[in-house]
Amino acid sequence: MNKSIFRNTGLVTLVSLLMACGGDNKDTPVPEPIPEVVAPDTPAPEAPIAAEIANGGFEEDTTGQTTPVGNWVFRPDQESSATSTIEIIESQEGVNTYKGTKAAEVIVNTLGDNPWGIEIAYEDLPITGGKNYEFSVWAKGEEGTSADFWIQTPAPDYGQLSLVKETLTGEWQKITLTAATAEADSLVRLAIHFSKEENINKSIYLDEFSGFILDDVPAEEIPDVQYSEVTAQSLKALAPNFNIGVAVPAGGFGNSIIDRPEIKTIIEQHFNQLSAENIMKPTYLQPSQGEFFYDDSDELVNYAKDNSLTVHGHVFVWHSQIAPWMQSFQGDKAAWITMMENHITQVATHFEEEGDNDTVVSWDVVNEAFMENGKYRGEKTTDDSADESVWFENIGAEFLPLSYKAARAADPDADLYYNDYNLIWNADKLDAVISMVNDFHNNGVPIDGIGFQSHISLNSPDISTIQAHLQKVVDIRPKIKVKITELDVRMNNEGGIPLTYLTSERADEQKQYYYDIVKTYLETVPEDQRGGITIWGVIDGDSWLQTWPEPTIEWPLLFFNDYTPKPALQGFANALKELIEVAEPAPSSGLLSNGDFEAGLDSWQARGSASITLESTQAHSGNNSALVQGRTETWNGIQKDVKGLFTADKTYNVSAWVKLSDDTSTVSPDIKLTLQIEHTSTEYLELTPVTTVNAGDWVQLSGTYTHSITTQESAALLYVESSELTADFYVDDVSVTLVKQ
Repeated sequence: MNKSIFRNTGLVTLVSLLMACGGDNKDTPVPEPIPEVVAPDTPAPEAPIAAEIANGGFEEDTTGQTTPVGNWVFRPDQESSATSTIEIIESQEGVNTYKGTKAAEVIVNTLGDNPWGIEIAYEDLPITGGKNYEFSVWAKGEEGTSADFWIQTPAPDYGQLSLVKETLTGEWQKITLTAATAEADSLVRLAIHFSKEENINKSIYLDEFSGFILDDVPAEEIPDVQYSEVTAQSLKALAPNFNIGVAVPAGGFGNSIIDRPEIKTIIEQHFNQLSAENIMKPTYLQPSQGEFFYDDSDELVNYAKDNSLTVHGHVFVWHSQIAPWMQSFQGDKAAWITMMENHITQVATHFEEEGDNDTVVSWDVVNEAFMENGKYRGEKTTDDSADESVWFENIGAEFLPLSYKAARAADPDADLYYNDYNLIWNADKLDAVISMVNDFHNNGVPIDGIGFQSHISLNSPDISTIQAHLQKVVDIRPKIKVKITELDVRMNNEGGIPLTYLTSERADEQKQYYYDIVKTYLETVPEDQRGGITIWGVIDGDSWLQTWPEPTIEWPLLFFNDYTPKPALQGFANALKELIEVAEPAPSSGLLSNGDFEAGLDSWQARGSASITLESTQAHSGNNSALVQGRTETWNGIQKDVKGLFTADKTYNVSAWVKLSDDTSTVSPDIKLTLQIEHTSTEYLELTPVTTVNAGDWVQLSGTYTHSITTQESAALLYVESSELTADFYVDDVSVTLVKQ
């Protein structure tokens, strides 16, 4: 016990002197003693609660051991192309051990394609959920060697809680990681990866693993961050013949496009293709055997059609997200084949449209049929619980070619893709897929492309790996298409406690990485093999990564939650601008597609309460025209999205031909061609003078228009309207041409 004793001896002496120098003759009183003042006990600070890492210093092991005591796992070669030696060594303290006489030594001999192929891990470490943890390890390696140190959730998710990429110096150095665990967490995994070229034939030593719970950290105040400027106005305008897609659902989902005008504005401004996210997966389209549910997917397809977008269908056959009745289906191989083929046929036929103007233009036929080692999922060649597939287990590898044959029979015009994750870096898996494609070609099985999902992390994989893997598919003969189908870039997985906001520096790193990915794709994939690039979501808050593998904060996409563009969008746009040449239209060439309706009503839609139908009995030229009926307001009619068509300070000749539907009509309506522009305000611009149309003949609406709007437009609609509500009329040969200046 620590005590502090104070004695006022100076005061006692002073009183005694005063009494002696002249007081009364009474006995001098003796001051009572001043009691001791005792300070309260000061307990020693409590040590933080330790994480129970058994054998953290390897002292319980013997030299040469490759299976240490505790939950340690040494994995020198998780794939066949990687080789290394990982074992316990004995050394003098401070030399090749940090403390004691034992340490783990890693010597990399041959790199594999898997950046996690050579690993030391401590599995299933018990922790308390909802706490902040600090873990540390001492490492030593020749100067320039390196390793990646992870805190993860357990297998099979391997959720990334913290990551430190450390370059070693030749001396012992302490590597520290901090991670915030979710309330539901009870176990974590410590892992170190060594598959790096700089480590070949060099030793790295590890010793003294430890961890403890940190005190609660107060919430961080998020500053007002100034991000780099974004000037890109429209991705699709920079690459009009290139599929730039985004994954969104319809229906009642939280991230549905329905009743979200801000999302629709972004889509219509920047993208020309949609992927259906989850709503075309088997469990949604056929929840009960023989009962198909198309409401949500039809809503998405109709939205795409109305806005001149195409749709990439996702997915016919997948081992995951299948209805319970499929999972427990009873029957022999023939019955399973019939059930699978029926699902493909019903779904593909539902979305197939007459002619070659389908809205759903491509499909992921089969999704994720291979494991990381290149073996079929369902062969049970691994201990991974994900190595299951009802399709392989009940049909065998034959389910793949049968799926593609059924898809081609149901939709002869659609591009048919195989889609999978980690193809962008895992050579074993990609080589297996390429082998399957070659086998398809040799046996007359239809396949048009390979889809790289590309759910990746910032700068991992590196661009040289991405280029090499894209090139492998480009080189397949006969040629097939290459599509990046599900791109997002995880940002919040490196260095200490996860970030609580996106810094400007981090945002610029993401901008550069998106630029590098798009640039590499366009430089590597020839134009006739480009299937396009699809971003897996619109705003960061809608990303699946916010909840997978557990709740976190992520910024993987191109737009912030307030619908403003991120620097990443500018990176994407810069690559398009550099690598894709957009030909300037000839001065006299027509700028408006399908103005003659020879491609049907494609890209045209009813305005207001009007209805429009394609007519082959009347045409100003060619075979078709559009009939407008059922108008209840003067502004009702027929319209077309022309966003991006007009350029400031340019002059255009604008024309349309109209004819009343009743040749005996006594009504002579006034009809005109109008442009509605949405930018800082809404403007209605008269492109042609009001023209009176009499029954019997085709009449031309014609005018000259100079576009004076310089601000960014969010929407532009070209439409034909009439002052007379009872007038039904045909429209044909609508054209916009640039006047030579």
